Amino acid sequence: MHALLEKDEGDRFRRLSAVMGFLGHIRESADERELILSLIQAGAVWYDLDARGYRRELDGRFVLEAWLPGADLTHDPHELDLDQVLALDGPTHISSIIEMEQYGWQSVQGEVLLMPIVSADLVRRLLVVIGPVEGEIEATLQLVCRSAGAVLDHLAERRGRDIRDRLVRRLSASTGSFQSCVRAVVGEYLGALEAAAGRVAVTRPAQPTVTLYSTGGEGWVTEAVPALAPGAVEVSTRRIALGFAIGNGANAVIELLASPERPFTIERAQAAGVGADVLGVWLAGIALGASQLSADRVPAVPATPPFEEAMREELTKARRLSLSGGVLVASVPGSAVPDPRVLSIVIRTVRAELRSADLLGQLSSGDIAAVLVRTNADGVARAAVRVRERLDALARARQLPPVVVGHALYPAGPGESPVVLVALARKEAGLVFS
Repeated sequence: MHALLEKDEGDRFRRLSAVMGFLGHIRESADERELILSLIQAGAVWYDLDARGYRRELDGRFVLEAWLPGADLTHDPHELDLDQVLALDGPTHISSIIEMEQYGWQSVQGEVLLMPIVSADLVRRLLVVIGPVEGEIEATLQLVCRSAGAVLDHLAERRGRDIRDRLVRRLSASTGSFQSCVRAVVGEYLGALEAAAGRVAVTRPAQPTVTLYSTGGEGWVTEAVPALAPGAVEVSTRRIALGFAIGNGANAVIELLASPERPFTIERAQAAGVGADVLGVWLAGIALGASQLSADRVPAVPATPPFEEAMREELTKARRLSLSGGVLVASVPGSAVPDPRVLSIVIRTVRAELRSADLLGQLSSGDIAAVLVRTNADGVARAAVRVRERLDALARARQLPPVVVGHALYPAGPGESPVVLVALARKEAGLVFS
């Protein structure tokens, strides 16, 4: 008897050691399906379990995704709608024959154990085990599934970082005509998401919608751009549409279509949102240039970027009419290519301090700038303080790199220009005068 107890204790210790080693291993999973397969295989090796893996779709259904090689799937439902019975914080037991048949399990004896794998406060995957499971085994599975949820978070973060870096590199390398830049950047976005078609459009009140880019969708020509408010998102397995405010009274809509063979998943929809944030920052920089576009005319990139040209026009008008105003410049020091996530926050923060007549855009240097029209020196200084304080608070709360804010006034003299005013604002912020 003593020998049997020692053997049981040794087996339990070895299984625990295997579990701890496994938790380290799953961190290296290449994608979500590989992660779920690893869980299913581990359950078979450790406890002789015949488990299934289900993936949540964008419409809330769970679809069968993974199983052991050679498993008999005859009595397994290929789709499940379980939100009414699932718990975020623990397993769910279905033991009623009526319930099991209601959800699609036919000729099942015993019970069905549902182990949730939670990411971002949502059950993203399910590990389903048919038949009774001992309490100790269930506790181990619960630990493993909680760790798998952290891996799902890690995979989503890595995917978002990859698409962000990929788009930033493309943005940095894009040269040539306006059309070729748009085609290259948005094409990179579609390729990263494996989308079949895409469209980017800019809208302004009382003006025709301008389509900056469209490809792959036969219906784009006749199908109207959806009227999405800034921040609105429409997501389905076939279509993703995202709305943005890009400043100066303009909004943008980015649309993606999936191929029938490759419908959108929650993971790709998340990545689309990250990539769209990058494109939103870029679109804010070119929004003024987009107003010059029409369906049959796409100009070459001017020698002076559109926003800086708009600044020049505003200064010329101010000088002619003896108007005063100011320029705000927000910069991330030491960053040749600022993180789009930071730029997006900067744009939203600066925009909150602007009136409808003020201008907002991105300089060729990557800094965000605003022109406060018909404003006295005190008003410009107060706006700069408010923006600086809000950005400082956001940087502390979200652990972001610091953003410095400077301002300059106009008219400052006969020789002021966008370049001079930006340099003065950067100097006021404590940056190198350039």
